[in-house]
Amino acid sequence: MQNFEIREINNKKIWEDFIQTKSGKTTSPTSFIHSWNWGEFSKKMGQKVYRLGVYEQGELAGVALGVLVSAKRGKYIHFRHGPVIDWSNKELVEFVATHLKNLASTEGAWFIRISPLVKELDLSGSHQSQMHDVDSEETWILDLEKPEDELLNGMRKNTRYSIRKAEKQGVEIIKTKDSKYLQTFWEIMQDTVARQKWTFYPFEYIKNEFETFAQDDQNLLFLAKYEGKFIAAAIFNFYHNQSVYHHSGSLSEFRKIPASYLVQWEALKEAKRRGLARHNFWGLPLTEKNELDMSDPWAGVGLFKVGFGGHAEKWTHARDIPVSWKYWLTHYFEKFENLKRKVLNRSN
Repeated sequence: MQNFEIREINNKKIWEDFIQTKSGKTTSPTSFIHSWNWGEFSKKMGQKVYRLGVYEQGELAGVALGVLVSAKRGKYIHFRHGPVIDWSNKELVEFVATHLKNLASTEGAWFIRISPLVKELDLSGSHQSQMHDVDSEETWILDLEKPEDELLNGMRKNTRYSIRKAEKQGVEIIKTKDSKYLQTFWEIMQDTVARQKWTFYPFEYIKNEFETFAQDDQNLLFLAKYEGKFIAAAIFNFYHNQSVYHHSGSLSEFRKIPASYLVQWEALKEAKRRGLARHNFWGLPLTEKNELDMSDPWAGVGLFKVGFGGHAEKWTHARDIPVSWKYWLTHYFEKFENLKRKVLNRSN
């Protein structure tokens, strides 16, 4: 293991240049949640951030973006959609895991949580996270290298009809990096949250995230305007080889106007204009056969997403690496919360 070394990275270009090398069209996707700007956003939210470079014989061979989480359920360092390393190199993996455990111990954390974008992960001494889903590990992907007419032809008939209907009804799509429109987005989201009966992030979270990425042209807010009123909105992220459908909502009063379909279509065209290879619909309830789980409460949203065409993609579930016996307090707390969620879903 003397060939390996871990050092802090303080240079944005070094970090992003490395991520760029891992975002080829034939490799696993790179995630904006493991970007330099995600670290900047996390700092704005008052969290401690670790930007680690993994070096092999002096050459940068991996990066690991960690955020220290202090929550009621426990204290841990979360490496979301990472670390970005060669997970087939067992010696390297063991070295990184040992270093991260030592870091967590130094910080008084109970465990390390990782969720790299790999299909399988065999990591000695780790345990499957009891969180039901971590950062859309089950998702729906659309290949953007096809021409626009082929993308349209690959959609469900009702999806194409909804796009054309919104256009004929005069729905106008505005895309912007101006954060002054976030208040409008927020008001639409509050309506959506009340209708769907789920929780959403605080306004400060959305504002800090949007502005951090927008300054590098990596976020755009799409707003649908109908008869002089904004009735639907969504935030899309554009990072290296993929676009991500991240946050979205619509007004209940105008649910019969298919504005969200036109928002999605305009975002797909924007991603193609930027030369991106794939569009990530960011989360989809899947069965063991990688089909849409119609028994899931989010199946309706899933039907909307799969209507645009594409394929299912499933990444390994998050793993926890204990550092302290206190980890088991978090483990069983999250297990209970997950079971409670399943019971509530079955009763609704």
